[in-house]
Amino acid sequence: MAGRSVSPGAALLRSSRMFSMPAPIPAPPGDYSFATKHYSPTATINHPTHLTVTTTSSSRVNGDWGFKRPLPLKTTTNTTYPLVRVRQVDSTEHVTDFQSASDHTITLLKFQELNLPISVPPAGSSAYETESYTRNPKSVFEEDSDVTALDEQQKVELANKRWKFTGPWLAGMTDGDFSKFLEKKVRGRRPEFRAFLKETLAAEMTADQVQKAREAGDATEPPKISPGEITDAQLTNYLRELRQERMTLYNLVSRFLDLAPIALAVEYRLLGSLALGKPKELSRGSPYGANGPPITHPSAGISYLRTRNFQENHPLYGPQKHHLPVEARVLKPTNLSTHNFMPTIGVAGFVGSTLAQDTSFNASKLRNSKFGKALRDIELDKYGGSKVYVQPTKATVDSCGNVCITIGEADSQAEEVKKEMEGKSNVFEDELKALREPEVPLNPRRPSITFSAPPGSRVTGSASSYGFRTTLT
Repeated sequence: MAGRSVSPGAALLRSSRMFSMPAPIPAPPGDYSFATKHYSPTATINHPTHLTVTTTSSSRVNGDWGFKRPLPLKTTTNTTYPLVRVRQVDSTEHVTDFQSASDHTITLLKFQELNLPISVPPAGSSAYETESYTRNPKSVFEEDSDVTALDEQQKVELANKRWKFTGPWLAGMTDGDFSKFLEKKVRGRRPEFRAFLKETLAAEMTADQVQKAREAGDATEPPKISPGEITDAQLTNYLRELRQERMTLYNLVSRFLDLAPIALAVEYRLLGSLALGKPKELSRGSPYGANGPPITHPSAGISYLRTRNFQENHPLYGPQKHHLPVEARVLKPTNLSTHNFMPTIGVAGFVGSTLAQDTSFNASKLRNSKFGKALRDIELDKYGGSKVYVQPTKATVDSCGNVCITIGEADSQAEEVKKEMEGKSNVFEDELKALREPEVPLNPRRPSITFSAPPGSRVTGSASSYGFRTTLT
């Protein structure tokens, strides 16, 4: 039996991306350490993989979500927010496979309430680079790094800033993946690599001739050497030199295959200075060299802010010096007996990381205060556990899709303003009561002739009103 024909307009809408669901992205890679630990298959994964679908309240009551068949009301109406993720629109059992998507969607809304821009991770793990990153975070939307349409020269110049590469990150590949990469992508490009080396050698020889002409005082510029003028003997000698200069060879291979940068230790970076002739050093300092480049845009689409340099305006107190803090939950308190000196604090659905400096979160500054007690002890009698006010400072997204939020200490005045807005404090009314002038007390002994008048009454000034008795003779 032939299928029912549709109009050209309906066929166009069916094939359009506007009316179709995008394919799910791959799930985050698993951790091999979970093989010896308890792992829940229903736990929330690091990042969402399917599109979140919502509907209006009137359509939700009827089970209308815009799909082929209505979704069951018993499952979709017992949640607060109408949010579902569809794994399969029409399965072999002729049902729609779906589940609730409130976990990732509500977490996204809570993160956007923090008004945090996504920053580029630090380029290294040294103390200077970490301190510079903490004081001056750089947005992922800067013009010199947030660009993908590049020519060959720009790819070389922005190798330490860009995030998108056509080649893989070798440090994150297994032995089997690396062997497949060599067999399928590298071995067949040997003639192209030799032509690339000829172009590089011709450019170096031209630069050397220009430098010698300038040192000799020759005003005429020597002719440019083309790659076709390079002989096989010159190329063979150049290959022998590259085998002795590992850093230069690595840079050339990375440029040819457009490999993602790899962070090397300091001792490996100094190997180039030990070579004879011109000392060379590996010029790779990419922020994605330690953990690899991200699989999507570095912002992951969770925030499009470039900076947090704005002032919040309070209706009574005016512009605020500090941003309002956030109430966070202490997930794991400090315990000196188990050498756990840093607490684990949850912020807006994420686990925040504290600074490694000497702050109030460290054990060296804990005192017998309310803040220190909340970080040391778990208040079981309190609803939701121990909570403290913290100040989120910056956020990054690593190569696995995890959101890393850095938190700091909250200002005391900003904390009081936040508590007052939530109804937990009454600072403004207390200040008004303190500044209010006391009323004039009434005289308990009110004789017929008194020198005190009731509050609010008018008294004509005279000698008798000031207490002077006058007698007329």
